[in-house]
Amino acid sequence: MFKLPPATPLPTLTPTPIPTVIPPPLPAIRLSIPAIDLNTSIEDIFPIDKSSSSGGRNPVWEPIAFAVGHYNTSGHPGEGRNIVLTGHNNTQGEVFRYLDQLRPGDQVILFTEENEFYYQVQKKFIIPYIGVEEDGDAMLQSYAAPQATEMVTMISCWPYATNLHRIVIIAVPFSD
Repeated sequence: MFKLPPATPLPTLTPTPIPTVIPPPLPAIRLSIPAIDLNTSIEDIFPIDKSSSSGGRNPVWEPIAFAVGHYNTSGHPGEGRNIVLTGHNNTQGEVFRYLDQLRPGDQVILFTEENEFYYQVQKKFIIPYIGVEEDGDAMLQSYAAPQATEMVTMISCWPYATNLHRIVIIAVPFSD
């Protein structure tokens, strides 16, 4: 009698994991700060090169009219990066007119197409500027630089009548 070789076992199916697609973070399109009755749109802005007296070139993000400008190289809500916003204080819509009235704990809300992100004001800084522009620009760049945690950095001229200085407001994600 002819003996057949043992049967080869059927292969077992090992499920192939389906890669999880994580959508990129959405940009903020609106800013609300209830303490100063601010509710305005946000638009991306792109740097222009500015010459310094030492011969170097620095990127500068100029505020835009009637809206808040978002530094295009900075973060988006929920991404864990520094989200840098700038706006005019006394011209072209004055969107950041009352930024100096913010106090620690005041609420800042960023809206994307799908979500709301809540932050609270943590710190306020006044940076000398007119007459010491290079030092002022260096300070502003340090506040606008990438940070280790998510935050919102808002920058404008100050005070209202002279624009002698710059104001920087830092808000961090809200925690209960």
